[in-house]
Amino acid sequence: MKKFLEEAKTHLMTGVSYMLPFVVAGGLLLTIGLLLGGGEQETGFAKQTVKAGVLIFSLMVPVMAGYMSYSIADRPGIAPGMVGGLIAHEIGAGFLGGIVAGFLAGYIVNFIKKLPMHPYIAALKPIIVIPLLGVGIVSLLMYIIGQPIALASKGLEAWLTSMSGGNLALLGLIIGAMMAFDMGGPINKVAFAFCVGMLNEGVYGPMAACWIGIMTPPIGLALATRIAPKKFTAGERQSALPTTIMGATGITEGAIPFAVGAPLQVIPSIVVGSAVGGALAMALGAAAPVPSGGVFVIPFFIKPFMFLLAFAAGIITTALMTVLLKKNVEEDVTYTQEAV
Repeated sequence: MKKFLEEAKTHLMTGVSYMLPFVVAGGLLLTIGLLLGGGEQETGFAKQTVKAGVLIFSLMVPVMAGYMSYSIADRPGIAPGMVGGLIAHEIGAGFLGGIVAGFLAGYIVNFIKKLPMHPYIAALKPIIVIPLLGVGIVSLLMYIIGQPIALASKGLEAWLTSMSGGNLALLGLIIGAMMAFDMGGPINKVAFAFCVGMLNEGVYGPMAACWIGIMTPPIGLALATRIAPKKFTAGERQSALPTTIMGATGITEGAIPFAVGAPLQVIPSIVVGSAVGGALAMALGAAAPVPSGGVFVIPFFIKPFMFLLAFAAGIITTALMTVLLKKNVEEDVTYTQEAV
């Protein structure tokens, strides 16, 4: 079971990694168009920019499903997976439907590949049999099982859209904490996948909390080395600048060396700091339409100043809590004696 879950995570993250360029391009174009007033205009450059962003977003689920299927079944899985993802998008099953379509397509194609066939038919398997049967079966199944998934997806979207005040803060707190907990590990990836899925539904608030959880841990720890240098080794102090750069560019893994050295002090600190920042970001109405780019895409956020306020709160909380929990580090000192 553990091996299956590990493989499933790999397949999901393969799909997400291939999908990200489309989400980034679509999110940035959509945001630029909205900043130029395309949301209120009927025609013109800004309106077309918004339409282009929305159109690119529509590729997100098919691409993810196609490459999840590719991860499972190699190239023959791409077409059935993309078609399944396209149907998921069409019927409103969204990100959840795309995940189901990707897994279905991959395992169905693998099953078809193993079926014994007459040599004449087997020669046609890669170019006719697998595409026809794979696409046909996946399409049929998605139209059947996709409907309840669509209802669940729309219910989740409606619930998130209706959230306000304390509920939003609680969601932001959970997302921020999950993103920071294992610094790029499976829990981080689950939260990230959820937030990316919400982008496809036009719900951008969770991604703001996600960004807090991505960038806060390394930057907060780097700040802690400056506040209380005696509580960190020379190597940790010297790594403060590269760690800050990693955090600013969206690489949470910069916090890992600190966590390895003092897990009981560092992990609670980054979790609490990211949770505080994530809760504030969503409570203040910050929203992020793009899942990649680090600090360079903050100007494209909705309410970027509110995001920066929450981001700063998360960094400061992380740094202060780390300083409070850690003890001074005893480093080796070499004494020399001058010859008399």
